[in-house]
Amino acid sequence: MTKPERVLHVINSMNLAGAESLLMNIYRNIDRKKIQFDFLLNIKEKSYFEDEILTLGGRIYKMRSIRELGPLLYKKELKRFFQTHSEYKIIHSHLEATTGIILEAARETDKSVRIAHAHNSSHNRSSVFYHLENLFKDCCKRKIKNSATDYFACSELAADFLFGRNAPERKLIKNAIGGEKYIFSQETRREIRKEFIIEDDTCVIGHVGRFYEQKNHLFLIEVFEKYQRINPSSILWLIGDGKIEEKIRKEVSSRGIEEKVVFWGQRSDVADLMQAMDVFMLPSKHEGLSLALVEAQTAGLPCLVSDRVTTESCLDAKLVKFLPLGKKDAWVKELEHIKIRENRRGIDPAAHGYDAKQSAKIMEDYYLEMLAETRRSSLAPVSDNCRT
Repeated sequence: MTKPERVLHVINSMNLAGAESLLMNIYRNIDRKKIQFDFLLNIKEKSYFEDEILTLGGRIYKMRSIRELGPLLYKKELKRFFQTHSEYKIIHSHLEATTGIILEAARETDKSVRIAHAHNSSHNRSSVFYHLENLFKDCCKRKIKNSATDYFACSELAADFLFGRNAPERKLIKNAIGGEKYIFSQETRREIRKEFIIEDDTCVIGHVGRFYEQKNHLFLIEVFEKYQRINPSSILWLIGDGKIEEKIRKEVSSRGIEEKVVFWGQRSDVADLMQAMDVFMLPSKHEGLSLALVEAQTAGLPCLVSDRVTTESCLDAKLVKFLPLGKKDAWVKELEHIKIRENRRGIDPAAHGYDAKQSAKIMEDYYLEMLAETRRSSLAPVSDNCRT
């Protein structure tokens, strides 16, 4: 029996977040007799999806991050890993600008297929030294052009950010979801609201996203506090975790609205929780293409979205309203217009190309085509040529 081709994904962790959830949605639906996923993580702690990965036949490796090692030692460790694991012909990197270093190490160790995958539309502001960090990241980004053989992106905006507008042909891999479980269910809505003792006239405002500066939780809290004064029968659900969660908890407490804000942490039942919501808010400072926004539209939720988010994520203009971050009152007014509905109709993600089975087949075909092309053209391991 022929063994499946193994693809190595390089990513920070496999916790519940956009890129990670996309990978798992594809992994669950890909033909694992042909393609098997393995993961090189830049985190010591156990990730949310690790047990499932092992059950599906994947392998998990861990190494220290570029932050811990520094660029030179990080690249040295990568090269050592790639040399030790000669079985990988495809290296698929999801680490934004660090992808430049990862794929450079892959090129120098003769990996034939080197994929750069863009998931974001701007650098994350991760510390007070973010200006210096961004200069470093921009230098790393320039390495991608010389080392990548293939360019993947979740949106045109993300592709332009990471690869530049004049980059070689990019392949759009839409942020696919397991669509069926997100389709609106009146029965599930009633069950969830009953379980958590939510009155019929209570407006549930929802947000799904990691507690990172990019997601703009502080803005969300400020808007909710204003709306809460107008409609005391409203609550805010925050699903996710992250490094600024404690900061946001303190902010909520200082405003005296802690009884109205629920911190859910990481959840495996986001689809069910969305059924109980009445509106979804996404005030992000930047996004490649939000998986949660696709899920919310599938659930038929009215969505109030920052105008910094790509319009490619709007699948139904009747559901999505883009608003400026500089005008909090505009967000409050839109919330006032939200109607609590027992029945609602969402989108069919498959009709827009956001179905996990569709994306898995596209990815599978891409991988097999790349491997076949490598064999046909005899791209020997010593070649530095990149496909265009």
